[in-house]
Amino acid sequence: MKAFRHDACERTKSNVLKLRMKYGAAGYGVYMMLLERLAMEPKLRHDMDYDALAYEFQESADMIRHIVEDFDLFIIDVETETFSHEELTSQMATKARRAREEKLLDEFIERRLESPRWAENMAYVHKTSPERVKALLQCSFRDKILSTYTFLPSSSDLGHILSDLIKSTFPPKDD
Repeated sequence: MKAFRHDACERTKSNVLKLRMKYGAAGYGVYMMLLERLAMEPKLRHDMDYDALAYEFQESADMIRHIVEDFDLFIIDVETETFSHEELTSQMATKARRAREEKLLDEFIERRLESPRWAENMAYVHKTSPERVKALLQCSFRDKILSTYTFLPSSSDLGHILSDLIKSTFPPKDD
């Protein structure tokens, strides 16, 4: 997971407040570094190797153990001697769905680009070059879809959105 979300008011949650009361901003920093570390793990779990984490974070192993075990911030699996974080784990499903949708969008774009005459026809109709049409499809269109839609629109809706974007980007010119 490259990135993860956390509440803007994370520092005011009751268990995080207790952590901050005991360890101050340094404790909160370690908590955030633990979340970052978990996000880097393929299964969003980490061994309870507090010495290794202490070395990585340049903090005491005892402090890290307390943060993981004593503030009800993490889920501890005693059998596997690992810990995880509930909110991070729930984000994994959302990120996996989004990755699948990005792949489908890329396939939609690729199908358009593989169509031998599509870019040429669009360029002719809108009095521009095929290269500009292709660039619009690969960059502006992709960015617009990913930034505007929480869920990927259907293929036919993508076609309409693309058509509208081409029309607005390359409006008819007066002769």
